[in-house]
Order: sequence, then C-alpha cells, then structure tokens
Amino acid sequence: MSVVGEALSAIREALKLSDDVKRVGDTLKELSRELRDQDRRIIRLEAKWETAMEFSAARGAEPRASVRQIENKA
Repeated sequence: MSVVGEALSAIREALKLSDDVKRVGDTLKELSRELRDQDRRIIRLEAKWETAMEFSAARGAEPRASVRQIENKA
C-alpha cells in the first residue's frame, strides 16, 4: 500500500472516531438531561411527602377509622 493510501485510511479512521465521540457526547447530554428531570421529580415528591407528614403530625396523627376497626377486632 502506498503512503497516500495509508494516509487516506488514517484520515478515514480519524473521521470515524470523531463521529463516534460526537455520538457518545450527544447520548451523554441526553442522559444528563433525563437525570436532571428525574432529580427534580424526586425533589418534588420528597417535598410533598414532608408536607404530608407535617400536616399529619399537626393533626395529632389520628389513625384512620379502618385502622381503628382492625385494632378493635384483634
């Protein structure tokens, strides 16, 4: 193989690698975006859960009627 042929082959390989790196980078960006969205959702759920727990504690945490019925039957 001639020097020119080897040079062209090396250039093609470099371009393929460059495309692969770009594709992986785009995939990582999308995964990062999804992870941020999931994190935001979890934070909102945690805040709702904490608020519900605070309201429950403020009410005196009375058991629901169905729980009291089960306890009375036992």
